[in-house]
Amino acid sequence: RKVARRSVSLMARKKSSSRSWRNLLPIALGVLVLASLLVFFFVVLVYSDELKQHGGAGQTVLQHFGQRNLFALKPSPSQGASVDEAVVYNVKADAGTEAIEEPTAVEDTADAQNVEEAAPEVVAAPEVAEEQPVKIAQPEAAIASSSITWKKHSGKSCQGYAEEAVKERNLKDSKVACLATDTCVAIECPHGSENSCTLRAVANLVVYAESDCFEWMEVNQDGKIISTRVHPEYNKLLKEYPFQQVTTQTGNQVNVILVRSQMSTQQKKMYEKYKDEILFIGISSMNDYPLDADMKCTEFCEIYPAFLHMMREPEKKFSANVKTLLMSQSDFSLPDFPPRDYAVPRKYDFTFSGSDCDVHTDCNGWCGWSKNWSFVKEALVMMCGEFNLHGVLVATKDKSGRKACSIPKACEGKMTQTTYLDQKDYFNYLKQSRFAFLPQVHDASPRVSSQALALDVPILMNYHIHGGWKYVDQKTNKTGEFFHDMRDFRQSLEKILHNADIPGKYEPRKWVMENYGNQHSGKRLLDFVLEHFSHRVKLPKGTKLLLT
Repeated sequence: RKVARRSVSLMARKKSSSRSWRNLLPIALGVLVLASLLVFFFVVLVYSDELKQHGGAGQTVLQHFGQRNLFALKPSPSQGASVDEAVVYNVKADAGTEAIEEPTAVEDTADAQNVEEAAPEVVAAPEVAEEQPVKIAQPEAAIASSSITWKKHSGKSCQGYAEEAVKERNLKDSKVACLATDTCVAIECPHGSENSCTLRAVANLVVYAESDCFEWMEVNQDGKIISTRVHPEYNKLLKEYPFQQVTTQTGNQVNVILVRSQMSTQQKKMYEKYKDEILFIGISSMNDYPLDADMKCTEFCEIYPAFLHMMREPEKKFSANVKTLLMSQSDFSLPDFPPRDYAVPRKYDFTFSGSDCDVHTDCNGWCGWSKNWSFVKEALVMMCGEFNLHGVLVATKDKSGRKACSIPKACEGKMTQTTYLDQKDYFNYLKQSRFAFLPQVHDASPRVSSQALALDVPILMNYHIHGGWKYVDQKTNKTGEFFHDMRDFRQSLEKILHNADIPGKYEPRKWVMENYGNQHSGKRLLDFVLEHFSHRVKLPKGTKLLLT
């Protein structure tokens, strides 16, 4: 009986234990499923953020998973991560479809200056997968017997898609497609893979372990790469105020620096050090530069091989060996606004853009001088008193908004004085004004003038202004009016007030969009550089505009 009782007791404990495990099993499974979901959503969150930062437009997260090995390790030096590889294609200069030689892999040193060409058998250009055969156009900068090399940058991202509709290809087909696409200068593939590659418009390399960038380069007859890259010190120079970059329409930097103001002693030393390796061009931007306050040339009229100016008679200031072009920064990057709706009345008669750096001295300082504030106050007496105008005086208050530059008593209650405004707020005032008032003289590149025209606002401008006078087109009379001084100010003011609200009398937006902005000015700057400095600057493939 004792044995029997022990057996019954043991069986009861086993049944109890079995029931306990059965009860715990659903809980354990639930925990496992929940943990899996948390891991999944965490990975999705991380890679969604990566896509935003890495330029993954047009890809879903799941598509991105298909391209990436989520648990890939960074390549070690022994795997060749520190050595760039190159593949050379010889491109014939015959008319019609270009033949491309079968690629031969070669190793390339870090400076990529000496690449030996192979002479393999010539084969027809391969077709892009699932597409019609691609006709390869001769690259714009290519010359007879030139070659194309694809330099591999392991663990680097190229940035910027070259196609509006992003298409993935294998590496071989991507190279063919890139040669046929003007905006393509590089190819990006998942690290260690030759599939799921995309065409890229920018070769500004960014460290990114998940990608490899294959950069398009041209090789001359001596087997040396003709680099389109900027000088190694280029971006370091841009940290100095006078030096400004130049880029293509796709954002690629070119080996040209614009000098927009006087240089300090140290900056001059930097210029002298690199002037033979980087093309430096002067540009009108700040006050009277490159002239002094008496309108006489300073040393900066002669030290650059070229100058982008805003002078009516440049031949009187520059010597014959300085190439010149009527151009300034205000010619580029115009805001895109719709034409004026004449059915909607304007809230203000005019807007004036000042500067707040000397409000504490009642605008009697450098800023007041550069904006011709003394003339503004004289003109305001007439504008507020005789004409009863209401206007906006931008940046005539200090940043705290407590102190403002004094204005005539006739203007009290009629003028809105503001602190320094961001561009959005400034445009909001400007587009509600009948005209923009530009009384300054010492201004080489008044961006507010071209911006006003782009917002379909005519301009009342001082004839003696050093830069920006070209925006008052006296041939068509479609952009605004000049005045010379107080003797003809009333006449010009009456004219612009009369014409400003007549539809079609002024057409500032139409005129400026037909003559300036990135498309027109970028093409002019490109033509200027190609005409005078093609021997000094190698431009990236597909360059159509040069922008600043």
